Amino acid sequence: MNKLGYIVLLGLAGLAFADTITIPADQPICRLYGLIQTFGTAAGVLVAAYAGFILASSHEIEARNNSKLLLAGVVTGLVIIWLAPLVVKSLVGATDVCGW
Repeated sequence: MNKLGYIVLLGLAGLAFADTITIPADQPICRLYGLIQTFGTAAGVLVAAYAGFILASSHEIEARNNSKLLLAGVVTGLVIIWLAPLVVKSLVGATDVCGW
């Protein structure tokens, strides 16, 4: 096993013995995350609507493929935005992350 493998293994072992934490919803990072989540979702819906319009109205294969890629990017971004607290919660062993 190389050095990076040992470092990752030690880090994971440290997480196994770590005490559970709680990040209350009134923390500034939670407010910032709420703003990012709100504006990111609104922007994602607008971009998805635009890509759907292009997909439905275009007859060119290249434009349709680009709009499909744009829709895939929007879905990926929204999944990342909405699942981030759950991932953080499971990685650090927190009982509560920003009210989730």
